Amino acid sequence: MSEPLVIVGNGMAAARLVDELAKTALGRYAVAVIGDEPRLAYNRVLLSSVLAGETGSHEIELRPQSWWRDRGVTVRYGYRATEIDVGRRELKIAGEESMEYSKLVLATGSTALRLNVPGNDLAGVHTFRDTRDVDLLLSLAAARKRVVVVGGGLLGLEAAYGLAKAGAPVTLVHLMDRLMERQLDGPAAELLKTLVERKGIRVLLNASTARIHGDGQVEAVELADGSRLEADAVIFAAGIRPNVTLAQEAGIAVNRGIVVNDVMQTSSPDIFALGECAEHRGICYGLVEPAYEQGRVLARHLAGRPAAYQGSVVATNLKVSGVSVFSAGDFIGGEGSESLVLSDVRRGTYKKLVIADGRLTGAVLIGDTVDALWYLELIRAREKIAAIRTDMMFGRSLALPPKAA
Repeated sequence: MSEPLVIVGNGMAAARLVDELAKTALGRYAVAVIGDEPRLAYNRVLLSSVLAGETGSHEIELRPQSWWRDRGVTVRYGYRATEIDVGRRELKIAGEESMEYSKLVLATGSTALRLNVPGNDLAGVHTFRDTRDVDLLLSLAAARKRVVVVGGGLLGLEAAYGLAKAGAPVTLVHLMDRLMERQLDGPAAELLKTLVERKGIRVLLNASTARIHGDGQVEAVELADGSRLEADAVIFAAGIRPNVTLAQEAGIAVNRGIVVNDVMQTSSPDIFALGECAEHRGICYGLVEPAYEQGRVLARHLAGRPAAYQGSVVATNLKVSGVSVFSAGDFIGGEGSESLVLSDVRRGTYKKLVIADGRLTGAVLIGDTVDALWYLELIRAREKIAAIRTDMMFGRSLALPPKAA
């Protein structure tokens, strides 16, 4: 008889876990996936492509219905888990019967933060987080509404690009002195700003949102310096908060995220967490790749095999506002490190490789990211790079002899 394994959340982390379980423990568990979004798991990274009209909404589904069925997984989407009864090993669902579990996995993801400023509850204030948000933003762009996007990190840039491409006049407001400060150094962020502005997006840095004006509906955004931006809509894309309420109310240990050990186990032995809602060794990763690595470890553990998650070397490798961007490792460069830099602003390319102790420890690439994954392999492998140092800036094909490349 298969053990009932219930996964709460039908996002990318849940889909990867099911995939890994099918490879390592097929038949051992009767898997059920509960998700409150009204559709099958999809690739959240591609939401901006849908917004920009480059990808159809149906094309971002991770797996078709048949894939889940073939793996014997029950998927219930549009259902909201309301309570975990740890003692009885039951999960309560809004308006439904409770579900029993032998193992429970929380893959509840995150929620977009709304800045705590006056006017944040006016009609026309939105977030950018899921497919429902995309539909709403598309209608704004179609009506040529003036939009202010608050947040110059990954999400904010994606929202701004999608809206601008779909026809809306967009101003991006960012609190920090550079875009994507968590992923880019100063020169890379400056180049990205130039490239983003070329796409018709107005970018304001060191800009703090003080209040949103309007009589029932958004009319303008006021910044801390007193300047005023006329707007019909405001999109908050200034960070995410892990969804921990379900765990917290069940008495499971929570800091910023749901606290897990190296096998993704929470303080309650038969309950696990992974992805954006999980906190491992003090870190909540708001990225896809760590969630996939955690899924692999958890699947092995649930299959009774040895496994341990040691944390992730965080890398960003994607198109931001239509510009290829990559960063990994210690891209700023700490004490005792040195940097190799190649900058060609006219061509829109920037490369910086950080070397410490004879190894590649970090990299930032803008524009030309062809060798991104090779650099990431070098950073993760921690191998000495003396033999390829002279040519590595120019890519794998030049740095390595033909047979090795």
